[in-house]
Order: sequence, then C-alpha cells, then structure tokens
Amino acid sequence: MGIDSLMITENGLLLAGKGFRSVVLVGRLENRLVAIKILRSDSPIKSMEHEAKMLTIANNANVGPCIFSYTKDFIIMEYICGPTINSWISSLSFESSEKLKKVIRLCFEDCFKLDSVGLDHGELSDASRHVIIRDGVKPVIVDFSNASTTRKVSNVTSFFSYIMYGKVAPNVRQILGIKMQNVDVMRTYKRCISEENFNSLIMSLGL
Repeated sequence: MGIDSLMITENGLLLAGKGFRSVVLVGRLENRLVAIKILRSDSPIKSMEHEAKMLTIANNANVGPCIFSYTKDFIIMEYICGPTINSWISSLSFESSEKLKKVIRLCFEDCFKLDSVGLDHGELSDASRHVIIRDGVKPVIVDFSNASTTRKVSNVTSFFSYIMYGKVAPNVRQILGIKMQNVDVMRTYKRCISEENFNSLIMSLGL
C-alpha cells in the first residue's frame, strides 16, 4: 500500500487498515514512517501482547516488519509500503519471470526461517493479505496476529499451497512453468523439515 492511497481519519491521521481486532494508523517515529496497530475497544481479544511476542520471534529470524515498541493496547512497527502479493503478481507479464522467481524464492526462504524457529504464521495458505512487496522487489510477511509457537509449523507448505492452488496460482504456474510433480517434493519436506529437503523443493520449482 502506498502512502498516497491511505485514508485520512476525522482526526487527520492516516488509516492504513481496519480489522475486527484492530486498526492500523501510520505515524512517524524519529523521522521514519511507522505503522501503529491499535486494539479496538470491541475486539474479541483483550491484548496485543501475543502478536507482539510472535512478531519479535519472527524478527529474531529476520522475518516481518521490525517491531519498535508495544503495550497491551498497541504495537508500533515498521511501515511496509507496497502492493499486496496478489496485486503485484497479477500485474506481471511473461517477461517478468525472473522478478517472480526472486519474490517467490524470498517468500519461501522467509517461510523456512519461520519453520526453523518453530513459529507458525497460520495464514499463509492465503498469502494475499499477508505478504507485501516493497521497493526493491522485497516481499515482507506481515500480520502475526494468528501466529503460534505451539502448533505444528506449516509456513512452507502453506505458501506452496498458495502458489499452487490460490487465486494467483494460474499466473505463477504459467509464468514459472511449475508442474504437479513438485507436490511429491513438497510432501517429502512436510514429512521431514530440513534444509536439505527445503533446498530440494526450491530446486524442483526452478527457483
């Protein structure tokens, strides 16, 4: 999302997003743009602390927007400017295969980092609202509100499902020439999460 596409609230603040748990405003902290995620008064959850702790774990694995501060009522984090991955992929042409390969590979690498530290994002099977492509063609996984360290990790397998069966799957599979036999390699990774099996998956996808 670009800064010019943000809505202005009645208080003159920039509104980046609104969900049933929180609203996201854009502000400044030490001359940098930040996203301020604020708990709604009618939210079914009572604290932002869980999400903040999950994002901190992700940051320790070099994944996600950088978190700066939090309380039970809000999280202040890096503002990620750019289109959603769905919008970005939908805008690509057949001549953009190398760009697409780069972004898909970087997404898989971040997913593997999360798998490796035992943090499951929880919503990457539909990555459309959870991956932002910022300048420099760098994808960033966002929104760790449903993340968990107690359930079995499935970040790589979930993102694989997204590119194989999600809304943008026809574009991805056509541009990259992904074949159904890659599913077998994915099953091997799912049975045993390891760097060796991850590298085999990446190679099978031509990334």
